[in-house]
Amino acid sequence: MKQLLSKVMIFCMLIGGIIGCNATQQPTEQMQPQSSKKQEKTENYKLSAFSMPIQTEYVYDYLGMRFQLGEEVNRALEEGKLFMYLDAGYEQNTQELAYARQAVLYVPKQDREKIWENDEQQIKNWREQAQKLGYIGVYKRSVLEQTDISELTNCTENKNIGETPDGTWQYYISSNDIAEVQVAAERFSRTLVTIYDMVPFAEGVSIFAEQRKIEQNIGDFQTTDIYGNVITKDIFADYELTLVSIFTTQSTPCLQEMAELEKVYTDETVKAQSVNVVGILYDASQEKREEVTELAKTIQKELNITYNIIIPDSILMEGRLKGVTAFPETFFVDSEGNIIGEYYLGARPKDNLIEIIQKELEILRGENSGAAEGQSATGAD
Repeated sequence: MKQLLSKVMIFCMLIGGIIGCNATQQPTEQMQPQSSKKQEKTENYKLSAFSMPIQTEYVYDYLGMRFQLGEEVNRALEEGKLFMYLDAGYEQNTQELAYARQAVLYVPKQDREKIWENDEQQIKNWREQAQKLGYIGVYKRSVLEQTDISELTNCTENKNIGETPDGTWQYYISSNDIAEVQVAAERFSRTLVTIYDMVPFAEGVSIFAEQRKIEQNIGDFQTTDIYGNVITKDIFADYELTLVSIFTTQSTPCLQEMAELEKVYTDETVKAQSVNVVGILYDASQEKREEVTELAKTIQKELNITYNIIIPDSILMEGRLKGVTAFPETFFVDSEGNIIGEYYLGARPKDNLIEIIQKELEILRGENSGAAEGQSATGAD
C-alpha cells in the first residue's frame, strides 16, 4: 500500500492549511494489504506531478486576495519550467500566522527531465534550495518590523501592493528576474492582485481556502463512476439517507477512512436503516483525471471497496464541493438530494461514523415528522 500513500505528504504541503489532508479526528491503524507487504513498489514521476494544480483564478478569502497568473506563467507551469505550491509561516513564540503566500519556483532543465521518487523529504529539500521566481502573499506587519521582507522571500524585487484597513497585514508581490523564463518572470511581477476584506477565519478549514458556501441541495448533476457508468441525482432516491465522502487519492487519512466506510456500507444494521455510502473522487476534477481515475481503481481493488465512487462534474464542483480544501470531508443527502445536517472533517473509525449516521437520521426523521404534522394540521382546517 505504500506506493499509494507515498505522495500524500506532498499533497498536504500543497493544501498548506490548518486541517488539510491530515485532518484525522481519531487515527486508525495504517492499512497495508498483504500484496504490498510481500513486494514493495516505488512509483516515480516528473517533478511537475508534485506541483500545485493550475487554476483559472486563485481565490483566498481568508487572506483577502484573488488573482490570475496569466498565460505566460501558466504556459511555463504546463511545460514544467515552473513549480508552484502554497506556503505558510508561523511566529515561533505564539504560533500565530506570520505570512501566507503562493510560491512559484524555477525548475532547471536537469530537474525537469529527472524522474523523482515519491519522497516528501526529497521534494521538500528541493523546494528549499530551488531558485525562487517569486511569491504573492500577505505578511504580518509586526513580523516585517523585525525581519526584512527580502529575507523572507530571497527575491530582489519586493513590491508592496496594499494592506488591510487596520494595517495589520501587508500584501506583497516578490519576484526575481530569471533569464531562462524571462517572459513568465516579467508577467508574474505584473500580476494584478485584487485585495478585499479578509473573511473571518473559520476553524477546520485551510487558510488558503475560498469562503465556504454550503448548498441546500446536491444539484442535478450527471456524471459517471470511475468505471464510466452514468450516475445522476437518482443515486440517492432509493435510500432514506446517503453518507457522501469527499476524498482524494493523495490523502493518507482518506485512504484510511475508505476501509472504515466499507465496514459501514456492509454493516447489516446500517443497511436495514436505508443508509447508503457514496465516495466523490475530488482530485479527478482536475487536469489528470484519467491518471487519478486509474489510481482510484487500484485503491478500490486493494482495499476491497464495494460502494460507488463517482467523478464530480461541473455542477458538483461549482455547487456543494466549491471551497472544499480539507480531506476527507463527509456530509449527508436525503432521497431527494437535499443536504442534511452538518459536515464533518477528518477520517473517522466505523463506530464514530455510525454514531454520526444515527444523529443525522434523527435530524432527518424529526424534520420529516414535523413537516407531516404541519400538513395534517393544515388539512384539518
